[in-house]
Amino acid sequence: MAKKLQQKLQKVSVYIRIRLADGSQPYCPAIWESKKRLRPHWCLVRGTPEHHPEGIYHVRYRVNGKPVWEKVRVGDDPKQAAELAADRQSQLADPNDAASQRIVDEHKPEPVEEGPAKHRLGDEVKTYLSNVAKLAPKTHAAYKLTLDLFQQSCLKIFVHQITKQDLQAFDSFLLKQGHEDRTRANRIQHVITFLRNKEGRRAGPPVTDVSIRIKYVEQPPEAYTRQELENLFKVSSEDDKLLWRFLLGTGMREAEAAVAEYPDINAEKRLIAVGEKPYFGFKPKDCEKRVVPIPDELIAQLSARKNGSSLIFGKHGQPDGHLIRRLKMVAFKGGLNCGKCQGIQNGKPVSCADAPVCEHWILHRFRKNFATDRHENGASARQIQKWLGHSSLETTLRYLATMDDTSEQVRDICNATHVGL
Repeated sequence: MAKKLQQKLQKVSVYIRIRLADGSQPYCPAIWESKKRLRPHWCLVRGTPEHHPEGIYHVRYRVNGKPVWEKVRVGDDPKQAAELAADRQSQLADPNDAASQRIVDEHKPEPVEEGPAKHRLGDEVKTYLSNVAKLAPKTHAAYKLTLDLFQQSCLKIFVHQITKQDLQAFDSFLLKQGHEDRTRANRIQHVITFLRNKEGRRAGPPVTDVSIRIKYVEQPPEAYTRQELENLFKVSSEDDKLLWRFLLGTGMREAEAAVAEYPDINAEKRLIAVGEKPYFGFKPKDCEKRVVPIPDELIAQLSARKNGSSLIFGKHGQPDGHLIRRLKMVAFKGGLNCGKCQGIQNGKPVSCADAPVCEHWILHRFRKNFATDRHENGASARQIQKWLGHSSLETTLRYLATMDDTSEQVRDICNATHVGL
């Protein structure tokens, strides 16, 4: 029996599974510094030592003549990889050990079951992204980025092999990269949507039993204070100031402002239209066209700036898809960042004290200013819902629900309703 088990369990080796530029994910031999210590994240790639911090450690041995790849519990920890290899090697030394028998039992050949053909994860991702190409460019780009990141963290080859643990590993992968709770929740949901086959993967049936939920605190939209806006305008160029005024005066989303054109403005009726722009690959959210009344002063400022391009904020004749970068860069260079936010730049975690990644400065807050300013000056919630392009009144009410607790208006309400006895 002992001799038989020795034949079934053979020498243990440590490998790192890495991702190369061509998209392949080979297992490469790990490099040892000594008999018990691995050189962290170094492996031999086609005979050449290379450093791969993204790699995942695996321990390899054979059971019943078939290779077994056992993933290290904390995949990027070389110490755990060395310890697991030592454990398996000690079991080889004593084939009568119960652990040796357990390994053999766990890796008995499984009976072949009839079922749907196996579909490779990489192929299914390509098919899925092709089928959802009809989505808005930024939405499509977000799905592509998410699925690219998922393939970096998930080492499963076939879609049907993916489990809840792979989503949990993906969440840990995103957390280590510095992604916030809401971003992680959104990316996890993108992967779940992909697995459930809602937009036409080739594979079937859909993977409906793999899901996790990432909890996060839903932050209500906040407006910029008067002082914050004054500080921003002080450090902005004239072109940037016009962009801030445009967002404050129209309540447009970033993508809507990027494709806004001078012909959209009806100077006589003091309106600006938001609609589909197929030549820019743009559709408004919920696919609804709307018109928004804008201030006379803003119309005059836009007319005075008119140039040869039809786009109000174009770049080389094309929509500027990075308006948010303009805001963050102006705030950073102007010394307006809070210094407490953590973000990602060039794939590395950075502080907003050192880079334009402050979460305080976002374009969406201009929409909050637009909504609250008009509401405080008499516009109804229904009117504001139409101007903002919200499909739900509840969403609009969230914009109007948060008042500045330090404002004079709140002070007047408190004092007027206080009963002094």
